[in-house]
Amino acid sequence: MEHYITTIFVVDDCYEKQVKNTTLLKPGVKASMSESEIMILALVMDYLPFPGETQFLGFIRGNYKEWFPNLLDQTQFHRRLRK
Repeated sequence: MEHYITTIFVVDDCYEKQVKNTTLLKPGVKASMSESEIMILALVMDYLPFPGETQFLGFIRGNYKEWFPNLLDQTQFHRRLRK
């Protein structure tokens, strides 16, 4: 599992280099979790056989919290993922 998540973190590197500087600033408080981290978790969630986001986020929170220290609660994650 760790190897898969590490491989997916390449998304973060590509995002930081190519996309981040082209996006418009959004009003409001700066998000605690980056868009690239949301994308990484979405890709991992597609790979793992969890029945829903709540169970998936519980698994990440229980096993990989140090990798995602600003992990959102289920409602916030769902809202950001759908954007």
